[in-house]
Amino acid sequence: MNTLHNHSGGIGRPISLNSSETVRLEKPHSGEEIEITVKMGVIRIAANQSKNAEDITLAFACRADIFKFHYPTDLEITIESITDTTYFVEWTKTKDSNKSDDILDWLIQLHIVRHEANMESRLMKFFELLMTKLGKRTSEGLLLEHTLPHARIAEIIGSTRSTVSRTISNLRKKQKIYIDELKEQVIMPVD
Repeated sequence: MNTLHNHSGGIGRPISLNSSETVRLEKPHSGEEIEITVKMGVIRIAANQSKNAEDITLAFACRADIFKFHYPTDLEITIESITDTTYFVEWTKTKDSNKSDDILDWLIQLHIVRHEANMESRLMKFFELLMTKLGKRTSEGLLLEHTLPHARIAEIIGSTRSTVSRTISNLRKKQKIYIDELKEQVIMPVD
C-alpha cells in the first residue's frame, strides 16, 4: 500500500490500495477543494465524525472518474478500495465558478434510494445506481464487476444485513439479478 500524500498542490504520487484497504484522506488547507482521479478500480468515500466511530458511505468513484468535492466540516474522510485500486489526490484552490460537488450529487442519489418504501424496490434502485455509475452495459444486461458485503449495502440503504440478504435471495429467485459468486459480479438484465 502506497499512501504518501502530496499536499503542496498539483497531482500527488499514485496511491495504490488492495481490495478492502482503507486510508484516511488528509484535510485540505482553507480555500482548497479535493480532486481524486481514479486510474484503476473502484473506491468508496466514507466519513465519520471525530467522536463517532460509525462509518457512513458518502459516495463511490471508479476508473476514469475525476471526483471533485469540498471536504465536509467536522467529518473525517476515508477512502476504502472496493477492488484493487490506484488513484491520485490533488488539492486545488477553490474556484468560485465551480460550485459542483460530487459527494453532494451522490448523497442526493443515495437519499432517493433510501426513500423507496418497498425493500425490493430500494435494492433494485441501489443496484441500478451502482451499475449505471460504476458498471457497464453488456449483452447480458448491466454488469457490476464487484460486489459489496450485505452489511455495507444495509448501511447505505438504511436496512439490516439479514433483510438485505433475504431480499437479494428473493431477487435472485425472481431472476431480477444474477450474482456470479466466483467472479464477484452482479448482472441486472435489461428489458
